[in-house]
Amino acid sequence: MTNRFQVLIGFALSSWLLTAVTARAQNVAPGTLHSVASIIAADPDSSKRVTLGSAFFVEVPSKAYSGSSFVYLITARHNLFDSDGNPIAKLRISLQDSRTGVLRQDSLPLGDRWFSDPKDESVDLAALPFAPARANFTTIPLGRFLNLGADTTIPVESQLGAEAYYLSVISGAELESQPVVATRFGRVSVAQPAASEVPSAGKQNLCFLEGASAPQSSGAPVFLRNADNAVLWGMVEASSDGSSQFSGLIGVLPAAAIAETVQAMAAAQEQKP
Repeated sequence: MTNRFQVLIGFALSSWLLTAVTARAQNVAPGTLHSVASIIAADPDSSKRVTLGSAFFVEVPSKAYSGSSFVYLITARHNLFDSDGNPIAKLRISLQDSRTGVLRQDSLPLGDRWFSDPKDESVDLAALPFAPARANFTTIPLGRFLNLGADTTIPVESQLGAEAYYLSVISGAELESQPVVATRFGRVSVAQPAASEVPSAGKQNLCFLEGASAPQSSGAPVFLRNADNAVLWGMVEASSDGSSQFSGLIGVLPAAAIAETVQAMAAAQEQKP
């Protein structure tokens, strides 16, 4: 574990009890729809706000405090920086307020204050301890990650051609509008992580899903479906380099990288007095 994870300051234990919602979309697992949100920022050329990408909430149970959990916000790291590599100012996350039912915008720290993969900071992943109060959202439990639980293990050979879906939020132009979660389905094309060049992120080891993604979907959670359940397969990346053999497919950062990061963060937080 790097020192970056050992110096987590100011973040207390979170013990949020979150109620799963019933998914109305066919083949979408209950409890996953409201796990995603949009990251937005001010457009420097206008007074409007633009969507930079997607993010989602992950929950890691505490090993030291029974019944408590850590809640983290996950996104693709390149969503938080401009084309020159500078942190984007005045980041916000768009959430539905649990009291009013309308969208609100909560502030987020600059990208250089988020946390990276503890073993490899070049991985296009950013994580933040973040559990917004009085907001409608659900978390993806760590036990729902691919290959982290006996009841959710899906062999690699069974992943090829398997049904998968990813989620992103379509928000209206007005702050008072309701968030709409878009569900996009596809089939697994590359189940073993393979090297690929990603614009704004460099070389990444990604799996691939059939289809094409928009920049606003970068950072969205991707789930694999089986007969009984859905497990987190990974996170949508930006489109891979068009010159690669994976042109036209959606890159997916494997869930293992996400799990490694949030587990290291939880371990560091539990060491705090």
